[in-house]
Amino acid sequence: MLFYRLHVVFLIGVILLVGTSFNHEINSQKNVGAFCANDTSQGDPNLNPIDDNPPKLIRTVENGSLYTIGTGEDQLWLVHVWGESGYDYGFAYGTLLKEQITQMQPIAWAHFEKMIIDELDKLKLPKWFEEIVANKGLAFALDFQNALVEVYIDKEIYQEMQGIADAANVDFLTIRRLHMLGEITRGRCSLYGLWGNATFGSKTLQLRALDWDTQGGLQDFPVVTIYHPRSPKLGHAFANVAWAGRQLIFY
Repeated sequence: MLFYRLHVVFLIGVILLVGTSFNHEINSQKNVGAFCANDTSQGDPNLNPIDDNPPKLIRTVENGSLYTIGTGEDQLWLVHVWGESGYDYGFAYGTLLKEQITQMQPIAWAHFEKMIIDELDKLKLPKWFEEIVANKGLAFALDFQNALVEVYIDKEIYQEMQGIADAANVDFLTIRRLHMLGEITRGRCSLYGLWGNATFGSKTLQLRALDWDTQGGLQDFPVVTIYHPRSPKLGHAFANVAWAGRQLIFY
């Protein structure tokens, strides 16, 4: 997916159910979901209880605060960051989640490298690009992919990645490569938009969701990040759901 300017706002803690013509009954429970290429209307409804306990503050740094939500396997990190620039965002984020980022990066890289190499023929990439991956390796291919799309990406996004790298003392190129994975795999997203009488106060709410598999251990590092811009160039406040060190950032 291309990193284009996309303003994303949604309320954490609120489950958004979008009704479609694909509703059905399973065990007397109504399953309501949005249409996508695979028929998710036939999936089981999520009956897990909602944890409405307040977040637990772990620590604060300049331009950032770190909390935890939930317990056990359902625990996730909640990060609030403020900034005049993408670098401010990234440095606060990297400072707060340094341990999680350094643990997650090698796990993520090993998982995606194996997945992409093993399933290269299924990605439907142009033959010439497939040969680059096969002959030059994934890192080279991701750097090449970045060169193709860099002109379309907000420079503040790269600055945020740099801030994360500096604060967490990790390799900037690895962070950038991980952010190119959705592009090289031609990842597709689910998009929700609501406005008018569908929302409180008639505000526009937009949600973008890209689901990865749960076999690579990435789900052990879940992070919800709330961005609070202090400059018009960063857009408005929004939330992002991802893993430690891989934002899929949008302004």
